[in-house]
Amino acid sequence: MATLDTSVLMNAISKEHQRDDPNMESVVERFRSDESLEVPLELTDLELWSNYMNDDLYNMDKKLREFLKKTRYKRQVNNGYRTTASMVFAWIYGRQPEPKDGTICRMIHTLLKYYCTSYTGRTTFKGKTVERVYKFSKYAAVAKRPYSLRLRIEEQNGVTNRATFREGPDSRVDKRHAGRDRRRED
Repeated sequence: MATLDTSVLMNAISKEHQRDDPNMESVVERFRSDESLEVPLELTDLELWSNYMNDDLYNMDKKLREFLKKTRYKRQVNNGYRTTASMVFAWIYGRQPEPKDGTICRMIHTLLKYYCTSYTGRTTFKGKTVERVYKFSKYAAVAKRPYSLRLRIEEQNGVTNRATFREGPDSRVDKRHAGRDRRRED
């Protein structure tokens, strides 16, 4: 795997700070020799870097995967499972979402869209009007790799290859179910 060459940066830093601090030379040498600071070349992509550095996404992905593990039996017994983002929010936080929880709900929507088999548009679910209902088949999300890049690398025990940084085969596919709840555009 190719790594980012930081030698030019380290040379510039060492020359600039050598004049100011005599201990800086040892710090710079330690940075040069530390293998844990090698950055994979793929992480230079801004979208991948923001995914990797997003702590909220990492934690929410872990919580959502826990939710999917807890509902696995229901999915298998009932030949699938349907849920909404507000139900997942209530399962995670123990309360209904409020307007201030908008960013969390958007993240849950993104993750549910990634893990689901299909989803609907605006419809009713258990007597309430909702924006989307996410459907999971009985084996959905069992072998799907995490959405969060950091969680993906963590589950691979730090071993990365080019496939680690690629999107999944259905990540950009529109999973919107074209049922009777989808409105016609005239």
